Amino acid sequence: MSDIVLIIITSILSFVFGFFVSFLIFKNKSNKTQDYGLYSLLTDFKNSINEYKEQTKINTLEVTNAIKTSQKLVNALQTNQNLKGKFCEDNLELILKSCNYIENIHYIKQYRDINEDNREIKPDFLIKLPNEKSILIDCKLNFEKYFEYVENINLDNLKTKKTEFIKDLNETINLLSNKKYQSAKTLIQNDFILMYIPIENIITMIYTDSDFLSLVKNANDKNIIIVGASSILTVLRLVKNIWANEIQQNNIEKIASIAQNIYDVISSHSQNLAKLRQTMIDNLEAFDKDYNVIKSQKLFKLCNELSDLGISPKIKKEGRKLFEQKIHSDFI
Repeated sequence: MSDIVLIIITSILSFVFGFFVSFLIFKNKSNKTQDYGLYSLLTDFKNSINEYKEQTKINTLEVTNAIKTSQKLVNALQTNQNLKGKFCEDNLELILKSCNYIENIHYIKQYRDINEDNREIKPDFLIKLPNEKSILIDCKLNFEKYFEYVENINLDNLKTKKTEFIKDLNETINLLSNKKYQSAKTLIQNDFILMYIPIENIITMIYTDSDFLSLVKNANDKNIIIVGASSILTVLRLVKNIWANEIQQNNIEKIASIAQNIYDVISSHSQNLAKLRQTMIDNLEAFDKDYNVIKSQKLFKLCNELSDLGISPKIKKEGRKLFEQKIHSDFI
């Protein structure tokens, strides 16, 4: 039974390390309504595992390594810029794939271009839109100042930590604006860029806390929209609807084009048939006229009388039957 429980715990560990930012769980502190950070979450998780070990007297290498890995992951995400960037990009790409977006078809990762200053730019993601348009997304993860703020237990220092966190976010916005993604030379894109932050609690704080109003204004002035997991899902759904409408419109245009071609062919043939019919009518009238002239002069009847005077008609063979070459009775 303990082996089964151990397997379950190991599986949970793997899940937490892959998706923990998208599903962070925050608790209320006793002296104020405050969110716990990632460090507290993993610390509680670590303590739970230690308690389980004490209760079951299990001290396996797998559990020990898992605890060490969780601690290393927290430390790395707080200090290693490359790891933070990769983690944030992987998180967004996971959302893209969950929406059935396919790389290099619906989106491009690490797209390269040149801005108006002839500097190379490399936004994290390019989402394709109809008519060769696009939306650019850059991933940002401001861990350090955020955790310093949410982990702070000193009420007197709380305002300072919050101000430092807002300043850190503003610096990130300014750095992103200075890259001038909107001036990419080979792209037809909107005049705004999305800044994706994978911690939904930060997004909620930015758009609901009045202290962040100046930050939101700074981002809007620079044509930067800050989005989280929930809002990026809305954007991706809208993009899909835009593509669906575009495909439907293209189908309508193709149907209209095919219908036009069918109409042109039918109208052309109808004109030809009408001309052919009139020609046949004219020819029939000319035939009747000549026929009546010949008949009125009894030419056919006179020729038939030659047969009575001894001219023998020729015998014509058609297949196995023999026919006399005689003047048809309708002409006599």
